[in-house]
Formats: sequence, structure tokens, C-alpha cells
Amino acid sequence: MRKNEFARSLASYVRMFLLFSTVLFPASLYLTVRPANAQVAVGTSAGEFLGFEVGASSAGIAGANTSVATGATSQFWNPSLLSLMSRPQVSLMHATWLGNLQYEWIGYARPLGPNKGVGSLSVAYFHMPSLSGVDQFDNPTGDFRVYDMAMTAGYARPIWKTLMLGVNGKFIRQMLADVSGTGVAVDFGASAAVMGTTIGATVQNLGPDISFGSGSYSLPQLTRFGVSHALLTDRLLVAADYTIPKTYYNDFRIGTEFRAHPMLAVRAGYRRISATKDDPATGFSFGLGTHVGPMSLDYAMTPSNGFADVHRFSLGYTFGGTDVKPEPEPRHPKQRPVKPAPKTPPAIATITDTQAHGASPAPRATPPAQKSAAQQPAVEAAKKEAPSAASTQVANSAPAPAAPSVSPPPAAAPAPETVPAPKAPEKEYYEVVLGNYQTEQSAQSELKALQILGFAVKDAVITVVPGKGYRLSLARYDSRKPADQFAAALIKMSFTPRVEVTSR
Repeated sequence: MRKNEFARSLASYVRMFLLFSTVLFPASLYLTVRPANAQVAVGTSAGEFLGFEVGASSAGIAGANTSVATGATSQFWNPSLLSLMSRPQVSLMHATWLGNLQYEWIGYARPLGPNKGVGSLSVAYFHMPSLSGVDQFDNPTGDFRVYDMAMTAGYARPIWKTLMLGVNGKFIRQMLADVSGTGVAVDFGASAAVMGTTIGATVQNLGPDISFGSGSYSLPQLTRFGVSHALLTDRLLVAADYTIPKTYYNDFRIGTEFRAHPMLAVRAGYRRISATKDDPATGFSFGLGTHVGPMSLDYAMTPSNGFADVHRFSLGYTFGGTDVKPEPEPRHPKQRPVKPAPKTPPAIATITDTQAHGASPAPRATPPAQKSAAQQPAVEAAKKEAPSAASTQVANSAPAPAAPSVSPPPAAAPAPETVPAPKAPEKEYYEVVLGNYQTEQSAQSELKALQILGFAVKDAVITVVPGKGYRLSLARYDSRKPADQFAAALIKMSFTPRVEVTSR
């Protein structure tokens, strides 16, 4: 008799939990509680916590985030957007709803190396305080735990030009007292930049049904499409999404983020549930974000008509470097051609060589064939007036009679050896460089971030380094001091510059 009472009590709690996880809890995901109709099977799936939207910055723009890169939290929205990351990042989120319902998320993503993609890991944990169980006669049966958990591993990389792909693998665990369910799922995402506009699409929670208690339940599959564009020199971002859930009505979202200051962002968004009028999910959302050095802090409040508002807090930390170490002697993929030094005329080279040995230069007789008709009378007059310097030098140094002042050279006399003129030393320059980046788009994103932070990067150049990715040269100076000062300013903002010496 006692066993039957316990079984009935446990079955009642299982039904309560399934009701919560498939109907009540989705309200925190902007879903409402109402009966299903012929087109939408509301409340027929397990693992609804998988749809709890991650990231306060994303919630601030109403979740219009399928085409907006947000660092490590991109794993949830569209794993392909992780390809834009150039430095490792860790992100945490805490959300509260209805007082005692808590949602925690922690994620980490990092580039694996040039042309090797970006890997990510995350853990999502939804929990509530322990519940006290009773039987049908209200006799205590002990406390039991209720929680949902998902562990996700992702990978993303660029495929062709600005086209990027990403995939996630998930392990899912749901627990209610002694009843539990486990399952696996995958996400697929794609994104591309077209004329300054980013387009994204993702399919989430594909996988087999989860067995929970005596029943089997499908996963909350959904499809997202998104588009975003930056305006006002990247200070204003406008994004829109269209979401198609398998177990609810479709919705349209639009959001905007305005960077009033390089370290401050203001966000707002609106979400509209289709096929219904007074849905609690329909409404505005608001958010704020700040960025100081490697740290970022975001907050978002999502109103929910008929239910408590959802408050989200996110904390992010971007590590100040990548796992790609610069070479001791950097190689520049594109060198400017060096013009050869002009050849020194033989006469000048002979004079220079003679002076180097302490002797007076002797004039070189010009062959008659090379003299013009106008030059010859002047030369003959000069011969009659004074002897040449060479004849005078020979007469003073030897008792032999002086040779004629001008004697034509033998026809077969070898030409004097030409001594090349010394080359002028090449001037050294000091370049401030960031890199290396896996895609040109990630280098451009870094450049946009520098512009937002107020750095002067009008002379920046992005070049391809074979086998190493992309290199971002920010500025070039004639002396070392201003280059070091620029690099120091970048280091304070968690960038990892290096100063390279070049003669270009």
C-alpha cells in the first residue's frame, strides 16, 4: 500500500515537472501558457531550458542576434560567428525569474591557430531550490532536487571568403528526484558578409527524443534567420531576426545598439509573436553595456506581461593575446621593390679611386670620334696655351724628356675598372602590428573595434601572410619612441601589438 502511494506521488511530481519544463518555463523564454491549436504543438517537448537565451547584450536587442557576433556567447546564437574571434574569451551569465528560478551559463572560446578555426565549450545549468515531497495524505516524503543541465562543445571556421560555418554538439541531462532523462543534440550555423551586411542562419536542437519517466519527448527544435548592418562608422548597429520554433508560434525581432561612448553601449529591441494578440512575449527589451580594457559587463531587462520580468547579467573577459606567437624576425609578405643604385659613370669612378689612393686624377682623353665639331677648336687652343696636368706631373717626377701634352690612347687599351659608388644606408621605420588573424573579416573587425575606441588607424593596412593568416599593420613611424607609445596605449586596452623594424 505504501509503495503504491509513493508511486502515485512520484508520478504526480513528474507530471508537475513536465508541465513546468514544457509550459511554464518557456514563458521565461518569452513563451506563454495557453492550449495548443491545430498548427502549433505547444508544450510537447522536453529540454525547453535549451531555449533560454544566453547573453545580456543579446537580450537587450530582443534576441535579434543570429547575425551579430557577441564573442563566446555566439556559440548559443550562431556557432559560425565564433570564426570572427581573434583572441580567447570567457563569458558568464546569471538570470533570475520568478524569484527562486536561476539560470547560469559559462562559456569559453578561443582561436586554435591560423586557418584552424575556433573551438568553444559551455555549460548551462537551470535550477531551483530543493522541493519537499508529500504523499496523497500530505505526509512528508523527503526533499528532492530539480535541475536541467547541458554541456556544449562547438567548432567554427571560415570556408570561403566571408562564408563561415559552425557546429555544436550537446549533452543534455534533466533531473527530478529519482526520475531523469538524458539526450544529445546538435546545432548548425552559417553566416556571411555581403556588402557590409551580415546574414546568418541556424538550426538548433536536432536530435532524438528524450525518454523521461514513462514517456518520450522530442527536443525543442527551431530555425533562425537574421540580418544586421552597422551605420555611423560602426557606432550604430541595427539587426532583425525571424524565428521558427517547432513547438510555438513564429516571431519577428528587431534590435539596435548605439555606442554613445567607446566604453558604453545602449540597447533596445522589440519582439512580436505572430498569430496571437496579447502574448506576454510581445514587447520591448532594454539593456546597457560597458567595456573597460579586457572586461565587459552587460545588463538586460525583458518585460513579461503576466509574469515577472527577466533580468540578465553577463560578464566577459577577453584575454590579451592569441596562441599565435610572432616570429623573431617577421617576414613581410608584400615587399616594395627596391630600386637599384644608379651606375656611376666610368670617369667619375676613376677619379674617386685615384683620390682614394692619394694621387691627383689624370684627365681622360676623349677619342676624336666622340668630339663634336664645335668642341675641337677649343681643345686645340687649350693645348697650345698650357701643358696638361698629366704632362707636368710626369716631367717633374722623371728626368726623361716630357712626352707630348696630348697623346691619343692606343686603340686596344683596356677601359679603367669601374668602382661602384657606395650605397646610401636604408632608412629604418618602426611599424606597429597586430595579428595574426584567420580571416580578413576578423582583421577588419579588429580595425573597427580600434576605431570605436578612438585610435587613429587611417593608415592601417591588412596583408596576407602565407601560412599564417592575415597581418594588420596600424601605423609606421620614423623613430622608435612614438611607435612604443602607440603600442603601450594598445596594451592598456588589452590588445597585443608588436613593434617591427623595417626598411620599407
